Amino acid sequence: MRVKILRLFLSLAIVVLIAGTALAAKEKVILDSDMVELFDDGVAMIMLANHPDVDLLGVTVVAGNGWLQPGIARGIRQLELLGRSDIPVVAGARWPMRTGRFEAVHSNPDTPGYQSWWGFERLMFGIGTSSYTGAFGSPEPVGTSDNPFTGPIDGWRTWYQNRYGTPPSLDILKYPNTDPRYNSFKYVPAAEFIVEKVNANPGEVTIIAIGPCTNLMMAAMKDPTIVPKVKRVIYMGGAVNVAGNTSPAAEFNWWFDPEAARFSVRQPWGKPAEDPMNNEYNDDITQYVVPLDVCEKLFFTHKQYDKIVNLKGLNAGIKAMFENNYGPRYASPSSTASSYVWDAITVAILLGELDNNDIVLPPNISPTTGLFSEVGDAGYMDWWIDVDVEYNLDYGRSPGFSRQGPIGTQKVRIINTVDEEKFWDVLYAGLDPTYAPAEPEEPDEPEEPDEPDEPDVPIRKNHGGCTASPLTMMGLLALTMVPVLFKKR
Repeated sequence: MRVKILRLFLSLAIVVLIAGTALAAKEKVILDSDMVELFDDGVAMIMLANHPDVDLLGVTVVAGNGWLQPGIARGIRQLELLGRSDIPVVAGARWPMRTGRFEAVHSNPDTPGYQSWWGFERLMFGIGTSSYTGAFGSPEPVGTSDNPFTGPIDGWRTWYQNRYGTPPSLDILKYPNTDPRYNSFKYVPAAEFIVEKVNANPGEVTIIAIGPCTNLMMAAMKDPTIVPKVKRVIYMGGAVNVAGNTSPAAEFNWWFDPEAARFSVRQPWGKPAEDPMNNEYNDDITQYVVPLDVCEKLFFTHKQYDKIVNLKGLNAGIKAMFENNYGPRYASPSSTASSYVWDAITVAILLGELDNNDIVLPPNISPTTGLFSEVGDAGYMDWWIDVDVEYNLDYGRSPGFSRQGPIGTQKVRIINTVDEEKFWDVLYAGLDPTYAPAEPEEPDEPEEPDEPDEPDVPIRKNHGGCTASPLTMMGLLALTMVPVLFKKR
């Protein structure tokens, strides 16, 4: 009898120990993306999907880099290559909030000499350093179904087949997921998905918004009660102390849908309600903004391409995609090609924290006032931020305020500089879970007198700086109590 009780007790202790460890380790994440292949959204997704301490709840897709249909197809394809059919890809907003944007940006004035991508809006407000207009550069793909609910996005299947030459094995209408709701043929738009996951995991979900913020805005409008339940939001968007790229004033993601960006960054995500009338404000930082200020300091070149395609643990399908997409420009050692990595920085910031390898450099703080001083090469600034939605030269501009911003704005952490070497190590590890960065060479030191050897103590990496959870401690306590409880009397 005693043996049976002992076995039961040990089994329960082990289950509690394992469950406690798993619960303490996982960071729940929703990736909200205008998905492309590899750099930049695709790499960000792969890094999250590969990390052992991340529970990627789903990938919600929004129009931005391209229309919704190719974004869905690209997300599904890359998850298929990774063998991650457990991660749902959820269709989201097809258009930005302001009506007529496509017509204003895409329409070509009937005037000799104008480029096709100028359009009336860019002629009025100016053109930035980039000719790129994302989805606005071509008409939306035609759907393949008469279903009024799902028909407009059904074109993703045709796009997938034309691009990859094979039918998709995953299906946004029938996720291979344990949740029976997603095993049905009900169409679940991104806003509903975000609301459900946040309500099911209050205070635990980090949303990484690396495209236009339309899905995020629609989710908060659908159920405003999720706002304080979100753990935090990390954006790739904006241009705070630098010029825009799509227009002289605005960065692409927030230029595509300024109304949604403004609505989102003004939400007190992860905070209880404030009471300005009684001077009660919550200055906790629950939003990170990764703007062009930092994105335009990091470059993908032949050096990084060569490193990536030679990673020993890189997925074969992803490697082939790298070689097809970047090989012609980056494979040659003499190549001078370079490009930005944008969205991968947002994910590297999160994963660096989980690995106790923070890539964000420290801020510049005045030793006399204790306030943030000049920006310079500061790692970050805890400032207020806003987005201009007036339809004029500043449409989409994202000004930062070192002191209190306009009423309704939130204090956020604006990332300005990261450690480049650490960033690339986090990215390589995200693509190849077996990757280990090279140990830095230590300078030779003078020999010390011999001392008695001490036994080696194994050190286990503590992801995320988390201490053991209560469940873990209960399991350990139960195991230590076994000899006492069953000591022969």
